[in-house]
Amino acid sequence: MSLPENAESVAVAACLAGGRYLETVFEDGSSEATFLATDAKSSADVESEARMLDVVRAAFPDHTVDAEESGVHAGVDRYRWVVDPLDGTNNFEAGLPSFATAVTLLVDGRTELAVVHAPVPDDLYVCRRGEGLRYGGDRVDGTESPAVDPEAATVMSVIGHDVKRDAEASAVSERIDRGVESACKRRLESWSPSVHWGLLARGRLDGAVAYRPDDEEQLLGELFVEAVGHETASGEDWFVAARTGALRDELVGVVEDAV
Repeated sequence: MSLPENAESVAVAACLAGGRYLETVFEDGSSEATFLATDAKSSADVESEARMLDVVRAAFPDHTVDAEESGVHAGVDRYRWVVDPLDGTNNFEAGLPSFATAVTLLVDGRTELAVVHAPVPDDLYVCRRGEGLRYGGDRVDGTESPAVDPEAATVMSVIGHDVKRDAEASAVSERIDRGVESACKRRLESWSPSVHWGLLARGRLDGAVAYRPDDEEQLLGELFVEAVGHETASGEDWFVAARTGALRDELVGVVEDAV
């Protein structure tokens, strides 16, 4: 599937526009936030999104854009841009440098392009279906890092925003978390999944378990791990990725026991 002309450069420019703004506000602490029981809202989300949308809409005014803050901007159904202006709002507002901007492009419902920019420490990921994942301009080889046994693995867990609002889903999530903790060395609770999908693709993390995840991070994450050849499995509400088949199988067992 061919991408629209300049789609990659537009996605990169949008992520950098939002990311550079976030870096400035993160350093000077000028954002305003509202903290809710299951989420956080920041003025930085809105301002970053405005800058990202300016880039995407200027280049492709007739495409559909699904933006986290302002919702769906209707356009040609064939092209759907998913814009996440601040993945990791809680981290950002707490002064933790684990946050990112992200843009994903779907063509005819299939994820074809994903870009992530983590302003601190200026990490840029670009992934095109069939062309691999690039980090800082270099192709990522998913086999470069040595494999570890499941009991020595660090695994991130991801849940969607709706999980904590649903008692039954929360109970399933808790069972998954306890299962991962029993099976592996460390469970990393990811509040900035796009950052951690990049780390997993690079072999810095060993696996991931996503339960009822949100599209804005999950679509790009699946493309990242597929691009580097990691092992994956999925069910109706969950997705597992790992650097080895043994760890994938262990995580699948955990999820199947929990759901």
